[in-house]
Amino acid sequence: MRRMRSMMACGLALALGLAGAAAEAQVIAMPRAVSVDTAGAQVFQLTSTCAKPASPGVAVILGGIASGALKPVDAVGQLDEHLKAIRDYVEENHGRLRLLERVRTIANPPPNRSGTEREFPFQVVQRLQAEFAPDAPVDGILQRLIELGLDRFGDNVLNANGSRREAVILFRFQDFDAEIRELQKQCIAAAWKDWCAAPSSGPACPAEPPAALQVQVFTVRSMEKLLRPDGGGAQYWQFSYSGAQRSGEPLELLDNVTVHLSGTMLLTYRVDKAP
Repeated sequence: MRRMRSMMACGLALALGLAGAAAEAQVIAMPRAVSVDTAGAQVFQLTSTCAKPASPGVAVILGGIASGALKPVDAVGQLDEHLKAIRDYVEENHGRLRLLERVRTIANPPPNRSGTEREFPFQVVQRLQAEFAPDAPVDGILQRLIELGLDRFGDNVLNANGSRREAVILFRFQDFDAEIRELQKQCIAAAWKDWCAAPSSGPACPAEPPAALQVQVFTVRSMEKLLRPDGGGAQYWQFSYSGAQRSGEPLELLDNVTVHLSGTMLLTYRVDKAP
């Protein structure tokens, strides 16, 4: 058993080392088979790599609207008027408006402030997201939304006086896990195809990968560096899957660009010994 763990660790190191190589073909399989004798069976280790492009499915404008008044009801009424105009415009451009938190705030000015400097005490802030097709003319849409009352940008809509620049338009995948499942299927199919071509597979090899072929580690990395919305600079996307668990959430993109994903997989295949 100790020998088997040691061999699996070596196989994993080899598999992860393949992740940085650029994939020229859609699927590239490079299996390594190591036989480990266990009670009544042989366990083989296989590694493979695969590649797949993935593109975002939605462009999202992040921001909010703030409305101030002497009375709360007046502030809410003004806010709802702006929201109606924005909703109508978003729907006319085949988009979807999602209303998130609505925050009510009140300001207590110091007693020595003059009357001419006083701002409206009540303020209502509505956080929202406007979603469009990724190829929509987002710059023109953003300009019109500003004209209709959008005056807070990014996710931190309560910070009205900050000088830090934030991304106001992000591009997201509609179903990133589905993209990864497709990539995983390619890696499994490629590993099984090469296994069937190897002499150790024997004369009979099923066309479809059997249940005995188990994924141990599946690591995904982008082939290009991508800017992070949080200001972390350009970095590779990289995360791993273990079973149905993903090690991290997919990052959001700052532009409508295609990401080329490279997958590296370590699998084990148990073959029972003939009686």
